[in-house]
Amino acid sequence: MVVKNLQINGFRNLKKFNIRFGDLKNLLYGVNGSGKTSIIEALYLLGFGKSFLQANKQDMTNFNSSGFFIRADIAGKSGVNTLNASYEKNFAMQLNNEKSPLAEIGKYLYPLFFSSLNYNLFIDHNPHFRKMIDRFIFGVHALYLHHILRYNHLVKQKNFLLKKLGKPINNSELDSWNKLLSVTGFEIVKKRMSFINQLNNEIKASFSSELKINYLPSLLANKEISETSLLRDLQLVKNAEMKYRGCLLGPQRDRFALMVSDKKMQLFSSGEKKKHLLIIYLAFINMFYRAHNDFPVFLIDDYDVAMDFKNLNFIIDHFPQMQIIATSVAKNDKFDDSFELGKEN
Repeated sequence: MVVKNLQINGFRNLKKFNIRFGDLKNLLYGVNGSGKTSIIEALYLLGFGKSFLQANKQDMTNFNSSGFFIRADIAGKSGVNTLNASYEKNFAMQLNNEKSPLAEIGKYLYPLFFSSLNYNLFIDHNPHFRKMIDRFIFGVHALYLHHILRYNHLVKQKNFLLKKLGKPINNSELDSWNKLLSVTGFEIVKKRMSFINQLNNEIKASFSSELKINYLPSLLANKEISETSLLRDLQLVKNAEMKYRGCLLGPQRDRFALMVSDKKMQLFSSGEKKKHLLIIYLAFINMFYRAHNDFPVFLIDDYDVAMDFKNLNFIIDHFPQMQIIATSVAKNDKFDDSFELGKEN
């Protein structure tokens, strides 16, 4: 998949902005505040319907605009398809001018985002790493998104029931939510287990790395996992959840332990963390390519901070046909196409 061109209006500091990318290695460079990261963010938004920053849609809207509009033409095996994202009171996404779910949009644009912030957030904070793994699984199994969305909805409903302060909790209603959560939760745990196993195998086979990801489901005991065992666990913590007034167990609390030669990666230097997180990304790119016979669009914000030149050269040489869109304050002739951005766009 290749982003051919991008139009942005009213998003962050970008108004009536147009750019035509090259098919391979692209660099957006310029002073801070010129909108480089906003361009990367707009592409990410087109693929996932949300920002990689903690921001709502109103926060992304230009101060002098009532909303924003983003449009991109994406070339792929099925030809050129158009993606639109717009916000004016409500957020909407379209594929070829028709409303389309994210699972369908992901077939045409999968933006893989890497930045200097990733290694600390993803390695040291389980919720961020868990979300990253979920995005990776979605990249190779689009229907996985259905399970995640359904599960999140069920957790929200169960939490609402548990938080009815001062009111008695209906046990039969709570049991019903637990039954539904055990079914969807098992699908998520099963898919995460399978994916992590494949990812570890890819890391070892392709990079001869001692890095290993241990998946630690939020369950009461290490045993064979099934819908029945998950439901049993939920029933066992029911009284504790009623006292806590919130969900205490399930995939939303799963953890991952990143180990290198049996040592926790949190103990390593920032340079080692970046290196090993990048290995995880590169292993995923291999898996993505096998699943789709195509590459994701690799977005790298502040590439010269996020990785050293050795790693950048490895990515460019190892994936010569993958489109990269990177940002930096300075130009680099290693990229096929460079675009200088001024302070005002």
